[in-house]
Amino acid sequence: MKAWRFAEFGRIENLVLGEWPDPDAGDGEVLIRLKFAALNPADRLSVEGRYPGVGGLPLSAGRDGSGIVEHAGANSAFRVGDAVVVLRSEIGITRQGTLAELVAVPERSVARLPGGWSFEEGAAAPLVYLTAWKALVSQGGLAPGQTVLVDGATGGVGIAAIQLAAALGGKVVGLTRDASKHAALLELGAFAAVDANPDGLEDRVRTSLEGGGVDIAIENLGGAYVQAHLALANPGGRILVIGLLAGRTVQVDLGLLLFKQARIEGVHVGQYAPSEAQAAWKTIAETLDRAKARPLIDRVYPMAGVQEAFARLAGGHMGKVLIEVAA
Repeated sequence: MKAWRFAEFGRIENLVLGEWPDPDAGDGEVLIRLKFAALNPADRLSVEGRYPGVGGLPLSAGRDGSGIVEHAGANSAFRVGDAVVVLRSEIGITRQGTLAELVAVPERSVARLPGGWSFEEGAAAPLVYLTAWKALVSQGGLAPGQTVLVDGATGGVGIAAIQLAAALGGKVVGLTRDASKHAALLELGAFAAVDANPDGLEDRVRTSLEGGGVDIAIENLGGAYVQAHLALANPGGRILVIGLLAGRTVQVDLGLLLFKQARIEGVHVGQYAPSEAQAAWKTIAETLDRAKARPLIDRVYPMAGVQEAFARLAGGHMGKVLIEVAA
């Protein structure tokens, strides 16, 4: 089979396309012939050696994917020909990932493609929507009418958070530096779209909320944004840290944290047990169906175009960047 693998950590160019033996599905596993795979920033970090726990080189990158069951055990809940998606697991971390024509996945991390969804949508959704759900619901406890601030709003997790928060009755403010994308964020369900420049950010967000503050902040960027979001937090507000694109360290005013009784928490979707991920995924699909929403796909590249797809992911995209594994 064809697969993109890297044999040593370093530049993204270390990820190369080659011919590899077809994998076998062991007990409790399902063999999937991939149709589409989605790229995530974590895939680049894995190749660069900057994602914790990655091992078992040479390794195929890729954590999201959709396809057709090619083999399942006699007692499996799946049958050959079933349309499925890969949920978050060790795939692409310590097990071969989805940038390959075939992948063996533990059955507990496989789900059926939701009814009415395309294979493209199925590949685009699992990791980012499970991450957003864990932040908003499992840890954030989002209630209807609460205000949600989403930075990095045009990325995969950002868009998922906007769609899910809006569908659950939240009042969403999306942050982006690209003014040309403000209208698209409003179409996705945001109440307001605001320039993400840290200078004057608090004033711009409060103006958009007519002086109000934020109950939940989905923190994709980190760095100085954490303190800015703490300043915007309502009493009892929650800042859920998902990403660190703007930096890993920050100075925080502990007085604000104390008197607002706010919380700053990390969100790691890998802490979902497989049964929790399955239950969350089912509810996510139902929530999106009720809202008549679907994952937003930025661009689809052919299997040979993975390096170009990573370049797209590094800047300018809005939504998920996909690889068509099997034309």
